Amino acid sequence: MTAVTLLVAAATLIVSIVVVAVLSAAEGAVRLLPRSRTRRLVEAVRPGATALDALAEWPSRLAAASALWRAFAYVLCAVVAAWAAARIAGDAGEWWAIPAAVTVAGIAVFSLGEALPRTLAVHNPERVGLASGPAAASLTSVAAPAARALGVGWVRIVSLVAEDTVTDPWLTGDEYRPETGAEESPDGHGAEVAFIDAVVAFASKIVREVMVPRTDMICLEDSADVTEAVSVVRASGCSRLPVYHDTLDDIRGVLYAKDLLVCMAADACPTEVAFLAREPYFVPETKPVDELLVEMRQRKVHMALVADEYGGTAGLVTIEDLLEEIVGEIFDEYDRAEPMVTVLDDGSMVLDARFPIDDFNDLLGTDIELEADSIGGLFVELAGRIPEPGESIVVEGVRITAREVEGTRVRRLLVEPRTDDDMETDDA
Repeated sequence: MTAVTLLVAAATLIVSIVVVAVLSAAEGAVRLLPRSRTRRLVEAVRPGATALDALAEWPSRLAAASALWRAFAYVLCAVVAAWAAARIAGDAGEWWAIPAAVTVAGIAVFSLGEALPRTLAVHNPERVGLASGPAAASLTSVAAPAARALGVGWVRIVSLVAEDTVTDPWLTGDEYRPETGAEESPDGHGAEVAFIDAVVAFASKIVREVMVPRTDMICLEDSADVTEAVSVVRASGCSRLPVYHDTLDDIRGVLYAKDLLVCMAADACPTEVAFLAREPYFVPETKPVDELLVEMRQRKVHMALVADEYGGTAGLVTIEDLLEEIVGEIFDEYDRAEPMVTVLDDGSMVLDARFPIDDFNDLLGTDIELEADSIGGLFVELAGRIPEPGESIVVEGVRITAREVEGTRVRRLLVEPRTDDDMETDDA
């Protein structure tokens, strides 16, 4: 009988530790991994990534289920430990064994079920999250509805005396802020929320979405002399210029205006600026921008050349471009402030063709998902050709007209609400 009692107690303790450990590991991973990273794991078809991404999408469900499972595990282990101790040591009158057994069971669940997996998650959140994600998702789907149901009553009671109504007691910090309406508060919380949203969006972008495209790059040919280089620097206001040989697909270096100034002051400039150019730093256009920012800080470079999938030059990106994705446009004394969006009196808008599609969707409430990253690229993709000025397309109830076209490039577009004529055309 003693062996059976010990077997039941050990089995209960082991199962409880495993359940708590799986949920603790998943919680630790979700807390440390940004959502953009879990989405990339799904795109890479990593085992367990889908479950981990689902947990990261709604961390409050995981928190609620984890709390309920932990409470159940601690109570169950305490009861079983007390029962086992009473059966084994009770006959001998050694009742001190009962609190000792309960204490040992609690320590075992905490140390092995919570402290250890959370420590492992801190050291390797991706690997731990992928391993624990599927099991944690299953446990969450079972317990989350019950946990939310148990919290509903308290939410209603607290709402009677609280100023702000919170519909879910398990909301995480990221989920709570949008519920509070902070964007409309006069005490600065709106700016804080906007900044946090910008940082979150920044982590999900790739270099192609933020780079200066090849057609807008200001460069110098490697055979240019100092006089020509000075003229380009003065006209453009750029402090760094890519130096190419024959074509922009053959970037040989980057000329720093500071180096040019130093050699001119010493009257020791070479005949060609190529000899002053520093080694270029190339990155693929699919590189995540958060990783690029870290690398540029480590390498102490302010400009990276962007290579496309064929090895050609797709564009360039600077640290300023990356920071502008978080804090908005940064203008210096050389920049000409040209608005990306101009609202006209009739409610229509003139958009720069570089305006991102994601921002376009947010601005107009559309849900356009295409290969193109900009509104100009969207127009060309849907039209299937380089448009003529005045040519229009209609997409998701919005009429877009090519307003300015320069050569093979769309510069500005007119965006206006859908008209009755558009409706009739679609019906026909």
